[in-house]
Amino acid sequence: MWALAQPLRLRLFELLAEGPATGARLAARVGESRGLTSYHLRVLARSGAIAEDPALGTRRERWWRRIDEPVVWPTPPDVEGRAITDRARATMFARDLEVRRRFVAGVPSADWQRSAFVGNWFVDLTPAEADELGRRVLVLVDELRRLPKRPGAEPAFVSLNVLPVVGGT
Repeated sequence: MWALAQPLRLRLFELLAEGPATGARLAARVGESRGLTSYHLRVLARSGAIAEDPALGTRRERWWRRIDEPVVWPTPPDVEGRAITDRARATMFARDLEVRRRFVAGVPSADWQRSAFVGNWFVDLTPAEADELGRRVLVLVDELRRLPKRPGAEPAFVSLNVLPVVGGT
């Protein structure tokens, strides 16, 4: 989890959901140097989030792939683990805000203007129910994420937060 608490590593991890890629290709996609991208890919590999794909690689080119498991970030009970989890969540919340800002400020296609969904609700939940809700949505999103590229399909941002309302509504 600590490896994904850094914005560039999180983005590289997400891009690898599309399929294996080289560090050079990923560097071009994120607008960073090959050296910096390679460093972050090695950090992700050491954490177990990604692995080298030797079937695709050559002596000159390393291909990377995601480990085929959805990511769930439980909150560890220790102080250090909690700090890492808080940093990872802050990275994701900042990304949520940026995508929402670009949607509102940009001009999405008419189809996306009609189809984009935004909703939020206050729901009384136990912690166990919140966990179950998050896991059920994760299964649905993961199924869609694994579909092959389809005509007309574009990258879409799916974000769900199931959080306690700290300090009241």
